[in-house]
Amino acid sequence: MSSSVGTKSKKNQLSLPDNLAFPDRKLESAILALEDACINVLSAPTVGRNGGSDSLYFVNIANPVSLALMESKGPRHFHYHYRHRPEDASILHPVLENPIEMLAQVCEEALRQCQSHLVGIEDAAIASEGKSLQHALQHFLASYKKFNQKD
Repeated sequence: MSSSVGTKSKKNQLSLPDNLAFPDRKLESAILALEDACINVLSAPTVGRNGGSDSLYFVNIANPVSLALMESKGPRHFHYHYRHRPEDASILHPVLENPIEMLAQVCEEALRQCQSHLVGIEDAAIASEGKSLQHALQHFLASYKKFNQKD
């Protein structure tokens, strides 16, 4: 008598192939670390802390990064940029930009904001979240620059 236990096909999970170049793996790990830092900032309770407005600075910094991360995962796009067609200026068509390049631009701006808002924060928990977000942004941008130098 045959059994069907253990014969069900497993779902395909997204994983990196073994032959992927080192900078690509490094960029992928930097993106995952950035996701973790954004989740930590966005899921942290902001009510009941001393100086609740300090934690809102980092929530406002992490929101655009989180949206850019979601857009880089594709295929869903949250916004399109439109341009006129060269042959007919009355027709607009969507132009899809490179989502990883857009993520890098958002991260550069977020890093500038993060560095300026870290000054003067007295709450250790909020400062720790801000520093972890700052380190994740720096790590991603460094990995992105190395990835682009390879191309």
